[in-house]
Amino acid sequence: MFDNLSVMIVTYFAYIAIGVGLTAWVARQLNVHGRVFLAKGCKGNDELASSLGHLLSVGFLLLHVGFVLLTLKLGGVATDTTSAIELLSTKTGLVLIVLAISHFFHLALYARIHGKPRPVGVAGRDAGIVTADLVKA
Repeated sequence: MFDNLSVMIVTYFAYIAIGVGLTAWVARQLNVHGRVFLAKGCKGNDELASSLGHLLSVGFLLLHVGFVLLTLKLGGVATDTTSAIELLSTKTGLVLIVLAISHFFHLALYARIHGKPRPVGVAGRDAGIVTADLVKA
């Protein structure tokens, strides 16, 4: 049905679409959910936190889209549908691992900036109930 060149071209386009799509999704999640940490680090300056979050997202996208494009040639040649799926899953798995490592690096960076998380407050010295315990109940 397809010759070897056509299979590789379809595989390349699928890999680029999946890799860039996953990267954009992770960048968006980090931007949206990391905003709280940035606002705390910026001492409540929401404008600065928003600007910093945008700059971090741009850097994240540039780094990981560059990685996706640089790894385009890695992994061999797909000669049929089965080998194309195997190649695509291997390349996508590599992108996911790199994104996960980068995500944990970001979390470690946030933790280093803000320190270890602590319970919000104590309801009284003898009560022994913290706000976090009330939410679980």
